Amino acid sequence: MSEWRIRPQMNEIDLEASGNPTVFSIRLHYGKEFTKFPGIKYMKGQHNFVDLIDSDLFSVCNIDDMMEELGYVEEGKLMYYHFKQPSGDLDFGLFALGSDQDVNHLRSYTA
Repeated sequence: MSEWRIRPQMNEIDLEASGNPTVFSIRLHYGKEFTKFPGIKYMKGQHNFVDLIDSDLFSVCNIDDMMEELGYVEEGKLMYYHFKQPSGDLDFGLFALGSDQDVNHLRSYTA
């Protein structure tokens, strides 16, 4: 079972205190849309931080669960997830997050 937790503020969390070297945090943006290329921006959305995500157990299904906990699941609506490469921008550093292969790509930035 995953032990991830959602927090709304940017308060620091000590991941090392968890005692698990495979955990990481993300800032989860949701609720609105991207502008067009070039100069992509994410407009008028919300965000929360999700902590203590275990990279060994993480899957796209966890993001579905996070979105449900945030109350952002709409019946019959398809959800598309992406992540931004830490050193990238939204024009060229945005990657799909919809498969195990995509999750492995994300994991490469968490170690």
